[in-house]
Amino acid sequence: MKNINYENDNHFILHQPFFHEGVLNYKEVMFTEPYQALFYEFQTEKEDSCNQNVTYIPNGCTDILFIQDANGNYMEILGSSTEAKQIHRLSDAKYFGIRLKPGLFISYHGLTLKEIANQEIFFEKNNEELSAFFEKLNKTNILSRKVDLFHAYFNSFINVSEVNDLTGYILSEINSSQGNVRIHELADELHYSERHISRIFLDSMGITPKTFARIVRFQNVVDSILQQPMLSLCDYMSELGYSDQAHFQREFKQYTGITPRRFLSYAQNTTYPSHYASVEQQAS
Repeated sequence: MKNINYENDNHFILHQPFFHEGVLNYKEVMFTEPYQALFYEFQTEKEDSCNQNVTYIPNGCTDILFIQDANGNYMEILGSSTEAKQIHRLSDAKYFGIRLKPGLFISYHGLTLKEIANQEIFFEKNNEELSAFFEKLNKTNILSRKVDLFHAYFNSFINVSEVNDLTGYILSEINSSQGNVRIHELADELHYSERHISRIFLDSMGITPKTFARIVRFQNVVDSILQQPMLSLCDYMSELGYSDQAHFQREFKQYTGITPRRFLSYAQNTTYPSHYASVEQQAS
């Protein structure tokens, strides 16, 4: 089975709606070639002037952060989470981040997607290639140039690795259905047992396909609220296939840390980066 559907699927939702909060000069841009990834940058203020924690929500993605402050250069990997969690940001620092679509990962120190799930891993010491990358990163303030540097160094030296074909196919099928897919029906279609595809998926991603489907459905609700924040909560529920209001409320709070009503109010009173208006930008 060739995962060509996954390779060509550039419509994964990569939202982290709280990431631009409390920072300076936040910018982001989405590229779909040679793979879907969101690149972003920002600066943090001095510690005594702002809250340096940010809420990180489940989206199935891996974030790679390159951080520069007065004490040196750091690399941080944020694995896909299964619930909302607080991520600490260094004060008075420059951040350059990459959010890869679900299933993509930069192999580093032999780590795998499964091993980094629900993990926040911080690297203070740099190898030769990483040090050379930071040296050039320090010399530019242009986001597009930082993207070029990332591709030049990390696509060549560390390799962006994709998941196996079966997992890639499942990722794409769950994504295209907005998370409304029955895993046992998907297993029947593939002529495998549900237990078999769940094991393969878990070994690759660190979460089960059922969990990923719930995350995708939740991310579609978040996307719908961000795009149209004036609808009612019932509209979002029915659009994405939620039939149980209590379940919807419970799951949304698990994934954001706040109720759907509070998030809707937040979306109505927040200005988002331009990425939320258009996610189809192509690499030049």
